[in-house]
Amino acid sequence: MSSTWYWLDKLYLTYFLIHLPILFCVDLVPLYPSRLWVPSASPLHFLYRLRVYYIETYNDQFFAPPPAPIPSFFTLFAFLELVYHLPVSVWAVRALYRGAGNLDGRAELVLLVYGIETALTTATCMWEAYLWDPVVVTAQQKVMLLGGLYGSYLAVGIAVLLTADMYARLLMRLSAADIRKKIQ
Repeated sequence: MSSTWYWLDKLYLTYFLIHLPILFCVDLVPLYPSRLWVPSASPLHFLYRLRVYYIETYNDQFFAPPPAPIPSFFTLFAFLELVYHLPVSVWAVRALYRGAGNLDGRAELVLLVYGIETALTTATCMWEAYLWDPVVVTAQQKVMLLGGLYGSYLAVGIAVLLTADMYARLLMRLSAADIRKKIQ
């Protein structure tokens, strides 16, 4: 089992290494002062151009400028990215690099909670995107958003796999502890 865990942990490490730049270059950008990234002379203007490209390519209404309605939960999710995803991602890179295939119970618990939170927030965004007006977001764009970007992130990317894996590891750890207790 540890061989499988080793490779899964390497997959998670790769995910977190990719996730960190995405946090800083996409997810957290609306929280930056606009003077740092919107004006063409600003030092982080490439983030504005990246955002424009993303919106033009995928028509993701979560990132579209007003008058696109942003659901009230999306601000909370952005805040969670800052106060939860960012610190856990930095921590996870270190933990997975050092302990690939041999995580302790505390690490498994943190990653289980991360997986559950990521699955729920991603599923919520997918549901909202599914409900977007087809006049604004075409069926083809929805397929790309739901099946490609958000769907792969939810199912294959990390959330469901990480959650199931950490749950199984913790269950095995707790079962072993219960057996040891009964033997004593």
